[in-house]
Order: sequence, then C-alpha cells, then structure tokens
Amino acid sequence: MASAGPEEGEAAAAREEQALSKLVVRLQNFQERKRLETLVQTLSDLLELAARQSAPRLFSGKNVHVPLLLVVDLYPGAAGVQQMGWSLLCKLIEICPSTLQNIAPKDVGKDWEVLGVHQQILKMLTVHKGNINLSVIGLKALNLLLMSDVIAFLLLEEEVDVFSLVFHAMHTFPKNEEIQQHGCKALHKLFEKVPEEQLTEFVESKDHMIILKVFKEFPEKEEVILPALYSLHSLAGPSSNVEVLMSGNVRCYNIIVEMMKSFPNSETVQEVSCCLLHKLTLGNFFNILVLHKVPEVIVKAAKTYPENAKLQAAALSCLALLTETIFLNQDLEERKEEEEEEKLCWLEACYRALELHRRNTDVLEAACWALKNLFLYQRNLHEKIGDGDNQFPIDRAVMLSMLMHSSSKEVFQAAASTLAILSQQNVNIRKTLLAKGIHMNVLDIMRKHPHSPEVAESACRILNHVFEGSFPHLDIMTVAVSEVVKAMRKHEKSLSLQLEALRVLLHFMMPDMKNEHQNGSSRDVGDAAFVLTVKVIKSQCLLEGTHSLVLNALNRFIGNPSIQKCGLKLLASVAECTGALEILTQQGATDTVLHTLQMYPDEQDIQCLGLSLLHSLITRKSLCIATMHVLSTVLVSALRRFKEVTEIQMHGFHTILSILGLSPCFAKLLVHESFDTVIFHQMSMCFTDQRDRQFQSLCCKCFAKIAENDDIKNMMLEKACIEYNSIMAECLLLLGADINKKTKTNSLIYQVCEKGNNPKLVELLLANGAREQDVRSALAISIKRGDSQIISLLLKRLSLDVANSSICLGGFGIGRLEPSWLIPLFPDKLTPLRKQNAGSALARMVLKFQMKNISEDRSRASSDLNFSEDGVDKNYDWNFISDPLVDSVFPFSDDIDSEGSEGSLFTKKKSNSIAVADLYCREMAFQRGSPTLPRHSYSVGPGSDYEPLMKQRRKFLPSDESTKGISKFSPHIRPSDSLSSLISEKEYIKSLDLSSNELENIDAISQNSCLTSHLEHLEKLELHQNAITNIPEQLCENLKCLTYLDLHSNRFTSFPTYLLKMNCIANLDISRNDIGPSFALDPYLRCPTLKQLNLSYNQLVCTPEFLTNVAENLEQLLLEGNKISCLCSPICLKELKILNISKNNISSLAENVFMGCTKLEQFNARMNALEIIPDLSSSITSLKLSQNHFINVPEAILLLPHLRSVDLSQNKIISLPGPMHWKSLNLRELLFNYNQIDVLDLSEKASAWSRLEKLHLSHNKLKEVKCKILPKENEITFQFNAVFQC
Repeated sequence: MASAGPEEGEAAAAREEQALSKLVVRLQNFQERKRLETLVQTLSDLLELAARQSAPRLFSGKNVHVPLLLVVDLYPGAAGVQQMGWSLLCKLIEICPSTLQNIAPKDVGKDWEVLGVHQQILKMLTVHKGNINLSVIGLKALNLLLMSDVIAFLLLEEEVDVFSLVFHAMHTFPKNEEIQQHGCKALHKLFEKVPEEQLTEFVESKDHMIILKVFKEFPEKEEVILPALYSLHSLAGPSSNVEVLMSGNVRCYNIIVEMMKSFPNSETVQEVSCCLLHKLTLGNFFNILVLHKVPEVIVKAAKTYPENAKLQAAALSCLALLTETIFLNQDLEERKEEEEEEKLCWLEACYRALELHRRNTDVLEAACWALKNLFLYQRNLHEKIGDGDNQFPIDRAVMLSMLMHSSSKEVFQAAASTLAILSQQNVNIRKTLLAKGIHMNVLDIMRKHPHSPEVAESACRILNHVFEGSFPHLDIMTVAVSEVVKAMRKHEKSLSLQLEALRVLLHFMMPDMKNEHQNGSSRDVGDAAFVLTVKVIKSQCLLEGTHSLVLNALNRFIGNPSIQKCGLKLLASVAECTGALEILTQQGATDTVLHTLQMYPDEQDIQCLGLSLLHSLITRKSLCIATMHVLSTVLVSALRRFKEVTEIQMHGFHTILSILGLSPCFAKLLVHESFDTVIFHQMSMCFTDQRDRQFQSLCCKCFAKIAENDDIKNMMLEKACIEYNSIMAECLLLLGADINKKTKTNSLIYQVCEKGNNPKLVELLLANGAREQDVRSALAISIKRGDSQIISLLLKRLSLDVANSSICLGGFGIGRLEPSWLIPLFPDKLTPLRKQNAGSALARMVLKFQMKNISEDRSRASSDLNFSEDGVDKNYDWNFISDPLVDSVFPFSDDIDSEGSEGSLFTKKKSNSIAVADLYCREMAFQRGSPTLPRHSYSVGPGSDYEPLMKQRRKFLPSDESTKGISKFSPHIRPSDSLSSLISEKEYIKSLDLSSNELENIDAISQNSCLTSHLEHLEKLELHQNAITNIPEQLCENLKCLTYLDLHSNRFTSFPTYLLKMNCIANLDISRNDIGPSFALDPYLRCPTLKQLNLSYNQLVCTPEFLTNVAENLEQLLLEGNKISCLCSPICLKELKILNISKNNISSLAENVFMGCTKLEQFNARMNALEIIPDLSSSITSLKLSQNHFINVPEAILLLPHLRSVDLSQNKIISLPGPMHWKSLNLRELLFNYNQIDVLDLSEKASAWSRLEKLHLSHNKLKEVKCKILPKENEITFQFNAVFQC
C-alpha cells in the first residue's frame, strides 16, 4: 500500500499528460467547418487543466499558446472562443511566466502571416467593446501583456489607440469593479511608457475624470482604489497636470486625503498617497494643501509606517516643502497645544527616519530638509536637541548621515543646511560640532566634489555658522580660506556660492569681536596675537587674489545686495594691507564701488560701506573729469537720502573734502548736484541738534573749501534763498556773496517773496543791499500774495526815511492798505541790535577755516621762498573777538585752535588785510536793519591770498583805527552796548505819504488800536491821487498833531466838516474832488489853526457857508476851477492873504466883498466874466484878472498903493493909463497883452514906473508910444507888436 501512493500519482500525471496531448492535438487540427461548441469545449478543458495544481509542470514546454493564438485569430467574432481563449492565455501567463516572452513577436519589423498578440488583444477589445465579460477578460489580458516592454511598445505603436479602448471600457461599465480595477492598472502601466506631452493631452481632454470617478464609485474597495491612485500618480508628472488636478470641481487633494483616512491600515495606500501628494506639493500649491489638512495625514502616515522608506522619503519631502506655510497659517490660529504636539511628532518622525534608514539616501535627504525647515520656522525647537532627557540627538544623526554618504551631494547639501541652522540657533550644538571636527570633515567633502557648486555652497554655509562666535586657529583658517578661494575661483558664476564664500572670508578677516568676547572665546581679541592673526589672514587673501575674486563677484552679481555688502566689507578689510590700495585702484575698484552705489541708492549699509571705501581709494587716485561727474552724483545722492545718518554723512564729507583737496573744480560739480542743499541742512542742524563735534568741524571745512569760489558762493546764496534757509543765506552774505548777481530768472528777493512766508530771509536780503527796482517788483508780488509781514519789510525799505522822520509810500499803486503793513514802518525811539544769530556765528567759523587753509598754503609755499611761518605770523598778527554762540555750537578741536585761543574770533591788525572786523561791521549793519552801504570791489593788494575771502573792509573800516577800535572790544560787552554809532532816529514819524496808491478807503487804519499811538504824532498826511470817498472821523480824531492833510484828486462828493475839528490842522487840500454844489459849515465850529484851504476843481457854485466863522485865521482860500457865478456876500477873513477864484463863472462881485480882508495880498480871478470890480483891499500886491471882460482898467486897481503885479491880459481894454494914474510906486509887472490898446502915453511922470520890470503889450493895436528917454539904470522889458519909435 505504501508503494501504491506514488504509483497512483504517476498514473494520474500520465493521464493528465495524455489528456493535455489530445486536447492540444484537437486544438491544432481544428477545422473551420466543425461546430464552434466543440472548439469552445476543447478550450474549456484546457482551462480546467491549467487551473490544476500541477498545471505549471503539465504545461511547461508544451507551447500551448501557439495553437491558442491561432484559434483566437481565426474566430475574432466568436464571443465564446474569445472569452475561453483569452482566459486560457491569461492562465498560461500566470502559471508559466516564460509564456509572455514566447508570445512576444520576435521579428519586430516584419509582416506577420497572422496577427501578433498585441494586435489580437486590440482587435478583441475593439470588436467586443460592448461585451462586459469580454471587456473584463480583455483588460485583464492587456495588463498581463503590458508586463512585457516589447508588447507595450508595440501596443503604443499601433494605429488603434489602446488608451481609447481602456477609457471606453471604463466609461461604458463604470460600476463594474473588475473593469475599473483592470482598467486603472492598465492605464498606470501605459502612463509610465508615454512621454509627458501625451500625459498633458490626457488631462487637457479631461480623460482623468474617468479615473477620479472610480474613487466615488468604489470608495471602500482597496483593490480598486489602489490602481486608481497609481494612475493619478503617473498623471501628476507634468506641472500643468498638477494645476488641473488641484483645481476644478473634483479636487484631487481632497480625494487623496479621504483615501488616506479611509485606509489607515493599508501601507500601500498610504505609500502611494504620500508619493502623489509629494508631486502635488511640487506644484507650489502650499496654502491649499495646508488648509485642507494634508500635513496632518502625512505626519500620521510617517508615524504609522516608519520602516517604509519610500513613504518616509515622500512624506518628509512634503513636510519640508510645506513647513513655511504650516507655520504661517498656525500663527493665525490659537491651537498651541495641538500645534506643539504635532511639531514634536514631526521632529520625532524625522529622527526615526534618520535612525531606521541610514543607508537610504532619499530618506536621509528628505529628513534633513524637513528638519532644516522645521528649525528655521520654529526657533525654540533646537532646545529639544541634545543627549538629555526628552531630547533627540538629531545633530549626531545628521552628522552621521553626512559622513556615511559623503559621496552623495544631495545628502550633504541637506545635512549641511540642517547643521548650519542648528549651529546658528544653539551655541552648545555649535561647540559640539566644532569639537568633533565638523569643519575638517566639511573641507574634506569639498575636496571630494570640486566640480559641484552646490556642495561648495553648502560647505561654506555650515562653515560660516559653526565658526560664528569663535576665532579658530590660524592653521584652520589658512586651510579654510584656501579651499573657499578655490571654490570661488572654480564656480565664479554661482551666485549663492559666491555669497556664502564671501561670508566665510568676512568672518575670518573682520571677526565680530564683541560676540567672541561674550561667548568666551579662548583668545583675547584685544591682544597682539589676535591682531597679528587677522593681519596674516588678510595678507594671505591678498596674495591669493581674493580681492580680484571679490571685484568679479561685485561686478557679476551687481543685482544682489547681500553680495555687494559682503564684497564691500572684504574690500575695505583687504585695503588695510600694505600696497593693497594701489592694487585695488589698478584693478578698477573705484569704478566697481561707484557702480554699486549707483545701483543701491536706498540701501543704507551699502552706501555707508561704499562711501567709506571711496574715501580710501580716491585719495590715492588721479581723477578724471568723467569720474568726478559720477562721484559728485553718487556722493550728493547718498548724502541727500540719508541726511540724518551721521555715519554716512561723515564718510561722504570726508570723501568730498579729499577730492576737493585734489581738484578744486570738483566744487562746481557738487553744487550742480545740489550739494549745497545737503551742507545747508547739516550746518543748520548744528544749531538745533548739536551734531558730533568732529562732524561739525568736517562740515565747516567742506563749506569753507567750497565758499572760496565767488561764483559758487553766489550760486549757493541763490539756493539758500530758494530753500528758505536764512541761516546759510546770512552766512553767505557775510562771507561776501553778491545778492544782486544776475540769476536765470528774477532777482533773489523777488523769488523769495514769490514763494512767501519767510520774512526773516526778506529782511536779510533787504539789509544786504537789494536794488530798489528789485524791491519794488518784490513788493508787487507780495501784495498779490498778501504776506503782511513781508510787505511791511519791503515798504520799510522803500519808504522809511528815518533822517526826515517820514514814510513815503506815494506812487506804489498798492491798491489797498492794511494796518499790519504800516505798523512796522513806525520805528521805536531806537532800533537795538538784535541778538547774535546762527548765520553770523557760522560765517565766523567758516572764515576761520578759510584763514587757516590760506596760512597753511602760504606756509607750504614759503619753503621755496625762504618765507617761514614766523614771518607769516609776524606780518599777520591775529586779534580776537569773542563769540559765545560760536563757542557753544562749534567747540574747537586742537587742530583748529592752533592759530588762536579757543572760542575767539580773529582779526588782522594790518590795514591792508582782511579781518573779521569787516564781517563784524557787516553784521552790525544787518542786525540794525539800516540801509545797506553800497557794494564795492575790494582787494587786499595785487595777488594777495586774502583777496577772495572778504571784500568789504574799506567801506566799513577805511582806516587802521577803525579796525583797532573794533578789535579792542571787551569779550564780555553785550552787542547792544558795544557800538556808539547806533542809528539815531527821530522820536516819532512826522510825515506819511500814501498818495497815488489807488486806495478806495482807509477805514482799516482808523480801526487799528496799535496804529493809533503812531498816528497821534503825525504832522503831515498825504492821501492825494487815490479813489477815497470818505475819510473816517475816528481817524481824524486820532490825528491829534496833524497840520497838513492832502486829499486832492480823490472822489469826495461832500466836504467832511469834521476835518476842521482836528486840533492842529493848518493846511487842508481837498481839491479835485466832486464836492458840491454847496456845503455849509457848522457855525459853532471853530478851527483857529487852519491857514490854508484848497477847494479848487470841485463842483461848488458858491463859497462855503459860515467859513468866516469857522476859519477866522485862514490865510489862503483856493476856489479855482469851480462853478461859482457870483460872490454875493462879503468875505470877512481878516487874516486872508491869498484868494484864488479863477476858472469859475463869476460875472460880478459884491460891493463890500473884501471889506474884512485887510491883509489880502494876492487876488486871482482870471478866466471869469468880470467887467467891473468893486473896491479892493489896500494891502493887495498882486492881481491876476486875465481872460475876463474888462474894457477899462478899473479905478480900484489904479488906487492900490502897494500893488506890484497886475495881469489884465486877454481882456478888451482899449486904453492903458499912464504912470501918472497909478498910485503905487512899486509896480514891477504890467501884463496887458492881447487887449485893444492903441496908444501908450509915457510922457508924463514916467519916473513913477522907474521900478517896472515887465510891461507886456503884445497883441494889441498899439500905434503910438509917447515917452521920454529913460535913464539906463531904469531899463524896462517891453513887448510890442509894432516897432518902438520916440
């Protein structure tokens, strides 16, 4: 029985062999005419045998696939044959893997007699695409066939699109699990074989949506979900596909997260999901992924399957990319406890990955990057690193990874970055790494990868951080510097490498002494050994050509500010070596630095470094004009941008001062770039912000150097005025700038007034001699602007005559009058000297520097002329005037004070020298506000060195004595007591002229209380030629001392009777108005002071009523040019001396019209219609009656005893009475021309006219003159219209 078992087994095997042989024979000899059922049965029997356990042995070497494929090819439309045939082929491939190789076409380029297996499967899927069973077996067979690369290639080369067949089957039978499963598997394999362009086409045509539907239809079927995930993983290769998968209605990341949550125990699902998420993460959709909890599922997967290397690599890579976004989003949420727990799990996951996968470089790289970013964004996490309790020795693990895989550039980059960030954050880790020689290991790895810029960059980065806070031994630094320089030279086009290398070199050449001291460095940074070590390193860098590499980096990477900062620092350090400056200059360092400064005008650090370096380079370089143009632009730009940064200002001014020493013409370029604005600001700040003493001195030196040129000085004055900088304007004026120098547009004072709001500057310009025509134009624009204070200053300059106690504003056409304009024009009893101000103190300081420069120049020149300094001092002895403001703002340094005592201002004793006394006198004139003395051109002497400094000495100090007088002032005397020549002004202003100003009213003057006190003392007020219609009564009350009031040529329509109430009014002119036709005065009003009343050229038809009562002491009454027709009432003015009623329509005079005018001397009635004249006052001496209607000379005229002059021309007089008829023996003038006189009888008593000087008889009808010859001593002027005969 024991032997029966094996025998039976052998028998069964024999029977199976025999059965298989028969079935194969039938299959090979099958004829088409036989029934298909028989063929199907045969295939079924073969399939049953293939399903037995002994099938692999049974079918091995039988080549059943040959007749099988023939039968399948012969019956493509027979569903039964196709189903059984492909099922059998699938079984054969499974039990005999060699079958797949055997069925693959061997002669790929030949035409086969029968279809190849790849063609047959495509044909079957095409013919039976609507048959669900055949679709299932077809897709299964397709999956098996795709295991062969040859068949896969052939399938893709066929005209029939295999993808379309698969997509069609999945689309037609969406709920069939097997079709979806086999379809996804086939797609995954096919996707792996096609290029990215074709994958992009699938997504663009939305074929991927068929795969996404699988997750919806079979969410709990792992065997279906898994191939679908693999297919998506393949599709997610191109970046454009990632964008589509991340968008749309069905978000791929949501599906993946749900699948990972649905299958937490499926390692394969977790693995492929993490890989897929990694691809999606590479598309930079960080924020979307973080918001949809992707990091949480990734961390959980990494924690759950720590030994899965592929999952760990993908998961940690994802976390490394998402770290920044994770922390940014967590800052917006309040989940501190959960957040801390997640971070610790993440940290732990990374540590476990490092420990479990020490030989897997992908995992190590991903873990290191994840750690690096984690430490970067969670600053306190480094506290969890170490060998203590609850700590992870991650630093050791990372270092071990780096050393174990030193040949892997990727691992080294990641590990070096992680160690670098740890070293930066944790001092203990830094010390531990240094103690273990990490720096030497890094240098060794650099040598292993000399052609890798990435390795060199990472190495430099970790070196930079591990050396932070320490100063290694000279040998170590020498080796490190050598390797770093080699890397820079080898990879000069790598920006990141150059930056890290520069930082390493910078650490060695410019160590941070403070940090090293605080961190307890083993070396005392202050001892000589440290200094020597640094010097050796600098020299080594210079010898190895580091400066050339730095210059190349600066030029090549001009767009990177970090490289520019490091490079400039290194150049500054190298420049300290002997001979380095010359080398740098030869290699174009100056141009490089200038280019950098131009590229980064707003970078404060770069500007500071660059300007400092320029100062060193420029002083040793010959300047060309092109370089100076660039220098001026760069320097002024930096100084203007960083005007409050003292360090930049110091470097900039030092550089400028050096260049000015080499080339004085540089000053013009600076001013062209508005350097004057910069220096104005800084020097003005000395009085408000108390700048550093050294900086104050530096500013003054620069300004003194620039202000030596008169043209530049004038340009700076114009700029100071434009900028309203009164301090600098005063300083420049005191230094001799010309206010009247021609400008491009209007005068300086006009420009200042046009901008307005700076009366101090206007006052300064006025005090310095602005031309009157310029002041007038400035007044016009100021009135338009309405700047009251400025208007007052201008009016004061134009109108105030202190010597005559008058203000003359006549003819200005100002249009209106404001009290605020007038008040400042009325000075106090004395105008005291103003307090010493900043501008004068600044001028004194600048002048001192200029004097010092000239003395130094003369001293240098004297070496060739045997002219010693002693000689200079002897010939130019200095005296001093104390200036407390200079002392407080500009404390002198030793080098400045070497020429005099501290805090003193010096003057020359010689009469031919320029002294600060000149400045002092100009200053006094400015402060008093007195009219400026005329400007002249001064010089000390032909070719004198002091000629350009001060030009006002002779005008202010014409002799030695005046200079000495000023120089002997006590330093302690106040300015108000120091000069005895203060301008003496009268006690009050007596005269005010407001004529010809187009004024319509002056009400504002009367309403201002501040002006009242000044008006009370006025004696003369001129308001003529305006458009005034009324004068305020209040004003008249205020004019208590007014004696003269001129209102002619205005628009009065009535006589303001209250004018006669003024206490002292003596002269009142209200002529050329529209007063009339009559007016009556108050009979009870008395104006005993009124002496002259001018009512000419009004509209009066009669004399003012009650005038005799009111103005009883009137001496002159002028009524010319009115419409008076008759003087009907007597004029009883006993003091009247002059009466003018000419140019009226008077035809008659009252009989006793002059009865009371006992003192009347002049009577003018010309151009009227008088024919007769009543008795006249015997006191009359002059009569003007021309252009009337007289026929004869009135008897009243002939009887006047004191008559001297008579004008009766242009009348109708027919006879001129001879000398015997005139009572007066004092006749001087007889004007009778243009009459009808025909005979002149001088025959009797001609001696009565012995004093006659004029006898005008022209244009008469004179035919005969009867006379005797007069003595020569009594010659008379005759005018006749005929020849004189006697």
